[in-house]
Amino acid sequence: MMSNHAFRNDLDPERMFSKLDRIGKGSFGEVYKGINNETKEVVAIKIIDLEEAEDEIEDIQQEIAVLAQCDSHFVTKYHGSYLKGTKLWIIMEYLGGGSALDLMKSGLFDESYIATIIREILRGLDYLHGERKLHRDIKAANILLSENGDVKLADFGVAGQLTDTLSKRTTFVGTPFWMAPEVIKQSAYDQKADIWSLGITAIELAKGEPPNSDLHPMRVLFLIPRNNPPELAGNYSKTFKDFVATCLNKDPNNRPTAKELLKHKFISSKAKKTSYLIDLIERYKRWRLENDNGDSSSDEDKDDDKDDESPDWVFDTVKASTGAGSEMAAATAAEFQELAPPVQPQRSAPPPPTRAPVSKSLQTVVLPVLTELKNRVGADPNTIEGLQKAFELAEVSRPGITDLLTGQILSKLRNA
Repeated sequence: MMSNHAFRNDLDPERMFSKLDRIGKGSFGEVYKGINNETKEVVAIKIIDLEEAEDEIEDIQQEIAVLAQCDSHFVTKYHGSYLKGTKLWIIMEYLGGGSALDLMKSGLFDESYIATIIREILRGLDYLHGERKLHRDIKAANILLSENGDVKLADFGVAGQLTDTLSKRTTFVGTPFWMAPEVIKQSAYDQKADIWSLGITAIELAKGEPPNSDLHPMRVLFLIPRNNPPELAGNYSKTFKDFVATCLNKDPNNRPTAKELLKHKFISSKAKKTSYLIDLIERYKRWRLENDNGDSSSDEDKDDDKDDESPDWVFDTVKASTGAGSEMAAATAAEFQELAPPVQPQRSAPPPPTRAPVSKSLQTVVLPVLTELKNRVGADPNTIEGLQKAFELAEVSRPGITDLLTGQILSKLRNA
């Protein structure tokens, strides 16, 4: 269970705060718009059931710790945490403008809007990196706006801390489409991984989706380290294309810092005051009214329904698991579970034969598919090793799934 220093358990959050509308889902729980009953301040309330999130308690502590240590206009403000029974209430600044991902639903952004948003992200990253922190999950969904157009970084469930004794991270976290090559390869990495993710986010803000979004995330994990960096293709300014290319250098040593990028011509020539972003917020509000059609369900509910229709494409932020090197295995195993349909037992089937040790059965079934993956999309030894561990995890949790998964993956690759 979480240590008591992380939150207050001597106060009743239900007396202190009133929940209003549900406004979304965070990494570990639901988020509500709320009000402080004493000060009447509008706040955001994230409520987590610790019994349901037992395996993620360390990550919850991590998010609270990072938020509590941050003091920046460009980072979502943290007000405190309170425990009632098994429910943990995390109280944060309310940002009523929505996320950048929300705002894109009403139409794409022109370059001035993009430059303004990216400038504010860079200011947030400059602060975090100066505090020796990594965000590790920069994307449009984690960029929130206030109703006045202020832009702030949110969702610190996978944020990392660099210490003097550990100057580079090696854990496998982030969201695949935005993930830097060195993170996928489980090489040592530092703040420059956030700069790569920012470059991908810049493309996302321009195009409405990140590069490779038409591919399965598992394949993207192979392609990012192997392929040339994505480019911003299309009718965009030379300075915008140069900004993206500067961020998406595969050698992290050749990527600029957030402070240096703030001086880039794309930012200095295109970015405007944050109040300029109010136009985007108002446009989104009008779009929601026009597209509501009397449906009282929230955008988040609709997104949930969409995910249910196409589970193959559900691949959220990958959290670090215990032990460096096992992160890719855990993440990929989870994705394999999504890919595989339920195995229906046959009533007349004979009892299954005694299985050989997992390692031996995997050698005869898994190695051919890994060889095919390597030959077709390329992969370094660390990636192959991580995939083999993923198969082992999947086989342990659902014996017999290996044959089904390998057949599906081979079929997907050969039809790609």
